[in-house]
Amino acid sequence: MSPSSMANNSRPVNPDVPRFEVFVPPQAGPLPNNGRLGVLGGAYNPITRAHLLLARHSREQFKLDEIIYVLPKILPNKPFVGASLEHRLEMMRLGISGIAYISLGVCSHGLFLDIYSGLQQIYPQKPEIFFITGRDAAERILTWPYDDPAAVLAKMFAGFQLLVFQRQGSLDLPENPLMQKYANRIHNLEMRENLDYISSTEVRRRVSEGRSIRELVPMEVAAFIQKHSLYRDFAQE
Repeated sequence: MSPSSMANNSRPVNPDVPRFEVFVPPQAGPLPNNGRLGVLGGAYNPITRAHLLLARHSREQFKLDEIIYVLPKILPNKPFVGASLEHRLEMMRLGISGIAYISLGVCSHGLFLDIYSGLQQIYPQKPEIFFITGRDAAERILTWPYDDPAAVLAKMFAGFQLLVFQRQGSLDLPENPLMQKYANRIHNLEMRENLDYISSTEVRRRVSEGRSIRELVPMEVAAFIQKHSLYRDFAQE
């Protein structure tokens, strides 16, 4: 299915029900029954080498069978500016070329619980699911002022676990009995590389300044950005 058809699908849907569509299936084939699925959601504006390193280390350390990169059509904590949905998906496709265990998907919603719900539609194998996230995002998820925090956290950790990588600091689980009961569902993802300097924001900044981004993104992605004149107006975002 093309990015345009996903963005303009006219079928009547319930806007409150998360919908998930696979853009690029894994080259390694279908996930085995009771396999392990890693989920790395983000704005991918654009995909960077950090995303690829996170997938590799997650797979190695937690024996994941497949990792799916998820691009939400609606981002939960930021506006959708910069590259279009279609351009972001194409850069993601270029970035994972040749990596057999990575797939790409688009979700109508952006919250973890909504993405998890959408994944149930396309993974009848009922895999064990691990959301890969940074320390800052994990803290927001765990301490968000939900109407009923106990119910939300119970639903969340009944469905999936968290793999948390250090990003500008390490995760300190709050001394809260509500959080501590799920400590065994929250895991540290060890990174040998310092990823703090590799970010989509830095890519956009360098492009707007006319500087090289070769060390930040795959070569094919850098060429795509140049070809389509993306991110020239970083200051306007």
